[in-house]
Amino acid sequence: MKALNLLVLLTLVLGVVSLFVGEAHIAASWVPVAVAIIDYTILALLVLENILDYRNEPVKSGYFRRNLPALSLTFVFIVLFLFAHLSSAGGGYGTAVVIVRNLFIVAKVFTRFRKLSSFLATLTTHPAQTILLSFLLVILVGCLVLMMPFCTVDDHGLSFLDALFTSTSAVCVTGLIVVDTATALTVIGQVIVLLLIQIGGLGIMLLSFFTLFALGKRVSIENKLLLSYMLSQEDMSSLVGTIKSIIKITAAIEGGGAILLFSAFVPRFGFSFKAAYYAIFHSISAFCNAGFALFSDSLEQFRGDVAVNLIVSLLIILGGISFAVMANLSDRVRGKVGHLTLNTRVVLIVTAILLAAGTFIIYGAEHGGVMKQYSLGEQYLSAFFQSVTLRTAGFNTIPFGSFRTFTYLEMMVFMFIGAASGSTAGGIKVGTVAVLAGYVAAVLRNRRRVTIMRQSISQEQVVRAFLILVFGLTVLLLAFSVLSLSERLPFRFVAFEAVSAFGTVGLSAGITSSLSAVGRIVIIVLMFLGRLGPLTVLAAATQRESSVRVEYPQGILSVG
Repeated sequence: MKALNLLVLLTLVLGVVSLFVGEAHIAASWVPVAVAIIDYTILALLVLENILDYRNEPVKSGYFRRNLPALSLTFVFIVLFLFAHLSSAGGGYGTAVVIVRNLFIVAKVFTRFRKLSSFLATLTTHPAQTILLSFLLVILVGCLVLMMPFCTVDDHGLSFLDALFTSTSAVCVTGLIVVDTATALTVIGQVIVLLLIQIGGLGIMLLSFFTLFALGKRVSIENKLLLSYMLSQEDMSSLVGTIKSIIKITAAIEGGGAILLFSAFVPRFGFSFKAAYYAIFHSISAFCNAGFALFSDSLEQFRGDVAVNLIVSLLIILGGISFAVMANLSDRVRGKVGHLTLNTRVVLIVTAILLAAGTFIIYGAEHGGVMKQYSLGEQYLSAFFQSVTLRTAGFNTIPFGSFRTFTYLEMMVFMFIGAASGSTAGGIKVGTVAVLAGYVAAVLRNRRRVTIMRQSISQEQVVRAFLILVFGLTVLLLAFSVLSLSERLPFRFVAFEAVSAFGTVGLSAGITSSLSAVGRIVIIVLMFLGRLGPLTVLAAATQRESSVRVEYPQGILSVG
């Protein structure tokens, strides 16, 4: 039965892909062949589904009478399929037939909705897999929509690889682009990118559950477990309040940021819809740490604009310190709690250290280089802004193609670290770095327990921190190896691009659009892995713990 349900889902997905790819007007010779292969695969899956359904039927005598609706839909699909592929009729009938045919696929899926719902419900028992699949689904839908003609200025839609890259970059709130968002996409295309950013920043599952809560629907214990996993919160009794707080905080910050940016854009664009649209877009992009901009030079033209720099920087910092930290700070200000949590203190202190260090490193390395022609005020402002964007935002006010190798190397370290856990940012997270530093300090002081600010850190958290570090370094090493073979570009540019993608930063040395197909696929995978995070990816890949436990004799290895 599980295989049958998988066949139904695969048929639906292929039907949607066939419809979008067939209507995307992609000027490539492989498209008709790909559509034909998909269509014949759909036909084979439908026939196979009915054969398996009949074989699994315990009482076969009344099978046809009991399954008349589903069999009728299969028959209609076959007729439409034959008409679309064998008929010589042209004109506008082809499009209508394809649309009607794929609607019948959807209708057929709904005839099995009850059986499918029980199958889908089993996914919630493995939260990591659910989150992974939800991101994949949103990326796929975004890719298919961006391939539509109405999304691009040239009325041809993006190619499949460009659409997949753009959708992944938006959902994974990275900001790397292979087409110029400002000039290549229509307003509709830009709005779709903005929606993908918002969904990716908050998470599709979080938004879905908030909708259920807003409608007064009950949420099962399995879904509450999923939410608890997503939010890293053990107390499920306060999940509803936590989700509502996250949505309210997001709306308040993005709304406030849009108002402030609107006032900053008015002198340049006037009191207009354009100024308001640009303000809303960049406020959401900044808070979600996405880095998408509606200016071809990102924010380079605003390098001397103190208001724009500080507003965008504040939005990025707030998005990167996490909702838990903001909620704890709010409760402390209002007197609901007597002290800040260890996580809040670590996030704020490490963030401040990284921002200050990044500012002085960039200024020290480039004040006589890329920023040589800037005024002293612009140099410090630009250095601070770029230090902030290294926290996985992706905007830039300095051209990134002429930095010194030392600057690229230092920036890669900051991008790899990222921001706080539970935020809209990426990287291995500042909490992980704090635990690693605490462990090294404990070893150097010959202490058995790892402590941070006079609080003990569990062995499980230490192991988790090292696991995240090893996973990140391993993934990047593999990416460096593939990119160095597939791209004929300086290694420092390739390495910078890879780290930027894994850290979901979005900063680029200007090579993204010149990457080969293999290079773009590698960057897509890095953005996806970086957004989900090492723990989610590893948890999704692991199987359930076996009930058989075997104790092996202890071995000794020479290390160091």
